[in-house]
Amino acid sequence: MKSAVLITYRKPGFIEENVKKLIKEGFEVIVAVDEPNEEILRIVRKYGLKATISERRRGKWRALNDAIKLAKGDYVIFIDSDTRIVELGDFEKFDAVEIVKEVNASSLIERLAKIEFFNMFLTSKIASKLGSCLSLNGSAFGIRRDVLLKLGGFRRRINEDTDLGMRLGLNGYRVGVCGRAITKSPSRLKDWLAQRERWSLGGAEVVIENFPSILKRPRLWIPYLFQFYPTIVGLALGFALPDSIILKVLSLIILFMFFVHFKLISFLLLSVFELHVMRNVIAMLISFIVWALTVIALSKKTNYEIEFKLLPLYYFLYNPLWTMICIVALAKASVFRLIGKELKVKDWVV
Repeated sequence: MKSAVLITYRKPGFIEENVKKLIKEGFEVIVAVDEPNEEILRIVRKYGLKATISERRRGKWRALNDAIKLAKGDYVIFIDSDTRIVELGDFEKFDAVEIVKEVNASSLIERLAKIEFFNMFLTSKIASKLGSCLSLNGSAFGIRRDVLLKLGGFRRRINEDTDLGMRLGLNGYRVGVCGRAITKSPSRLKDWLAQRERWSLGGAEVVIENFPSILKRPRLWIPYLFQFYPTIVGLALGFALPDSIILKVLSLIILFMFFVHFKLISFLLLSVFELHVMRNVIAMLISFIVWALTVIALSKKTNYEIEFKLLPLYYFLYNPLWTMICIVALAKASVFRLIGKELKVKDWVV
């Protein structure tokens, strides 16, 4: 027997579409809802669904644990209300699965997020081949019920899905990638920043908690670091390239000529600066070209459609911003952990 838990807060989203598909495929369907509107209650009654309903917002991790108590299936898939299942694939041969997500994109930021979700898919695929897992995307995934119970269910974390994925990887469970789902991403920068604050702080919380164990297992974090944050490669290459002998010689000449010719020294200093800039630009361009060609090839091979013309914008703006947000979140989470203060995210209940 297979169970499906559909999670929502206030609005039904794609719940009814998913219910129809899952019932047709023989799933036991359970709805976990906080502060339901009448439409959600109508769906529950119409299809005779099991449900765990709270009139107040109890937190996603708690709602998921309440739903698991109602599930009878040996395997359980979890689907957020803003995600629509297209196909599930052969998920039961794994201890857990990451269901492949695609973004239904119209705005520019959604189209860029679609590239990011492709990178998530590639990262999960590589991690699966290496027998590792560092995170799960909670909008659609599956797990054996006995494995989830052995791990103690969902824990009280900002990102309960990241925490579960981390525990799966650290305990050696086999996590696969299959199926296909269409999900939503914020269409406005303001909403995107709010989502990324939660994602980054929740991820930082889990990473810091498990840092010694992660560090000992490079195959856990290497796929995520270089695929999910590709601009790090260019930055690392720029720092790694040694300074040219010519630059050093020019610098020495400038020091000796400091009191000789003001204008000449100014132009020499400009030359040194421009050479430094060019070195870093070349390093970034090389890393971008290698990354972009790889992404294009893998996109065509996997039939995952992304807009290739947006790759420069993604690499040089979108991903660096996301990377900086994660670095700031890691610093904040570290300080809060050091002083014993609880991390909180606006408009999010834990």
